Amino acid sequence: MKKQLLTIILSAASLLGFAQTAVNFNCNDCAATSHDLFTELDAGKVIVLVWVMPCGACVSASLTTYNVCESYQSSNPNTVYMYLCDDYGNTACSSVNSWANTNGLTNAVRFSNSSISMADYSSTGMPKIVVVGGTNHTVYYNVNNSVNATNLQNAINSALNATGINEPSSAISSLNISPNPVANNAEMKFNLAVSTQMDVELYNLQGQKLENIFSGKLSSGENRLNMNLAGYAEGMYLVKFSDGDKNQFVNVVVSR
Repeated sequence: MKKQLLTIILSAASLLGFAQTAVNFNCNDCAATSHDLFTELDAGKVIVLVWVMPCGACVSASLTTYNVCESYQSSNPNTVYMYLCDDYGNTACSSVNSWANTNGLTNAVRFSNSSISMADYSSTGMPKIVVVGGTNHTVYYNVNNSVNATNLQNAINSALNATGINEPSSAISSLNISPNPVANNAEMKFNLAVSTQMDVELYNLQGQKLENIFSGKLSSGENRLNMNLAGYAEGMYLVKFSDGDKNQFVNVVVSR
């Protein structure tokens, strides 16, 4: 019994310590551009690796990840990149490109090369999403099958800090939606450092905009906005907050 317990403990410790740093690769993408992961991380890039089959079940989390990555293009241009990778590197690039373009992942860098392996980051999943960055080549996020937009943003911000590129302070802070999960009505509460033009929009996990919740100028300090989701089916949605310079996403779950 003690031997079995020790084995479990050692296995758990091994799993927790696994893939805390990235594994290097050197290969061409589907556009025949050469990439060396460690060289790119050392140069200050933050890389979000997304492995897909590709398949229909991979679209939702992949598109959420893509939208979060794209939200950094104004505040940190040419820094945060999404690398879309075929799961086992055995799908033709033409098929990977077609899948990416069809599902709106237009700026994702595409790969189909077995040297970029999911197995280097513990368990496999579809999609598998990993954030790496910094000169220590650290793994900041590692999930399978789904993605939390807020946690993904936090991981990217941590990776940006590790590169020495501080994420610009946003006018938006202390974002909160309550209640969450929500049956019908919820309140959005957040602080603004200065009076700001704000746009608040609701998206589904396929990246489609469903509603303009608010658009207008808000005063500095605490602000509260109401949101009515009575007409939406149960499930997870994304609320996008934009001050014209930076986008932030918060998950909201409709449950009745």
